[in-house]
Amino acid sequence: MKKVIYVIRQAAYTVFSFCYFIGLAIDMTVRGFFLITLGGGTDEHKRKYHEILQRKARFVINRVPGTTFSYDNPYGESFEKPSVIISNHQSHLDLMAIMMLTPNLIILTKNWVWHNPFYGIVIRYADFFPITDTDQMMQNLMEKVKKGYSVMIFPEGTRSADCRIQRFHRGAFYLAEQLGLDILPVFIDGFGKVLPKTSWYLHPGHMSLEVMQREAIEGDYRLTARRMHKAYLNKKS
Repeated sequence: MKKVIYVIRQAAYTVFSFCYFIGLAIDMTVRGFFLITLGGGTDEHKRKYHEILQRKARFVINRVPGTTFSYDNPYGESFEKPSVIISNHQSHLDLMAIMMLTPNLIILTKNWVWHNPFYGIVIRYADFFPITDTDQMMQNLMEKVKKGYSVMIFPEGTRSADCRIQRFHRGAFYLAEQLGLDILPVFIDGFGKVLPKTSWYLHPGHMSLEVMQREAIEGDYRLTARRMHKAYLNKKS
C-alpha cells in the first residue's frame, strides 16, 4: 500500500511540475513578445528579460515538489566579471539551476533545445545560442561579453545517465581562451537522482549547487580542461 501511495504522489508531483513548466514557458513567451518583439529588443529590455528568467528559475529550483535544495558559494563569486561558466550535467533541471545564478548569462545549447516547441522561443528571446563552429557565433558572443554577459556551456555535452562525470570536451576551454575569459566551474549534485536522464518521473531527494573558484586560462587551454576534469572527478568521489 505504501508503494502505491508513493507512486501516486510522485506521479502527481510530476504532472503538476510539467504543467507548471508549460505555464512558465507560456508566461515567458508572452513577456518576451511585449518586452522584446514589441519593445524593440533594446539592451535594457533584454536585461530585464534575463532578470525575470533568473527569478523564475530560482523560484522553480527551490520548489520542486518532494525535494530540498542547497546553494554554496564559498568564494563569494559575484558573477559581475564575465567568464565561461561550466558545470557537470545530470538532468533537465540543470538549466534552471544555472539560470538562477545570474541574469548576465548566455547559455550555449544544442540545436534541439533551441528549436524545442515548448520553450525554444524563450531560449531565443534570451539570446541563448545553439552550439556551432561558425565565426558568427563567436562574434555574437564577443558582443555579449562586452555588455557584461558570461557564457555557459556543459563540457560533457550531454546528461550523465548515472551521474558520473563524463569526458570533458575542450570547446568551453578553447572558447574561454579566445574570448579572454576565466573559467568559472559550478558543481551540481542530486539533480540526476531527482530527475534521471532516462525518466520523466520526479523522485524525492536533495539537490545542491556549489560555485567553485574561478581559474584563468594560462598556457595551453587543453591543460586547463584536463585539470578541471580531474577536479570534478575528485568532487564526485
